[in-house]
Amino acid sequence: MNRSTGPSLPEQFEALRDEDPRRYGLLERHLEDLRQTLEQSTRNYASAKQLYAMWDDPPFPPQILGQLLSTIADLGILRVHAHRSNRNRYDLTAYDQARMDQLAVIVSDETESATG
Repeated sequence: MNRSTGPSLPEQFEALRDEDPRRYGLLERHLEDLRQTLEQSTRNYASAKQLYAMWDDPPFPPQILGQLLSTIADLGILRVHAHRSNRNRYDLTAYDQARMDQLAVIVSDETESATG
């Protein structure tokens, strides 16, 4: 999807909340762990398994990481490089840090409005 003609990131995030509350909740809870992993990876094209192996004490099961990666790919923050039957490769060269930063602000604002 071309982001310039599609829905904005806040609109996409709101739609995720409405249409898939489980994925929304996972992203909201684990966004910082996910961001840290993506930004610390030295791989250009990584599988979820390779990214998961970076943690000494993983904050969630490996399946959750796959769901999180898929979610941020759907939000235009990351691209899937290759779909394979046994695993995806994620194009970390296409990681959009500015968009991830914007998502972190949206998540923070959502959390504050829910608790305040």
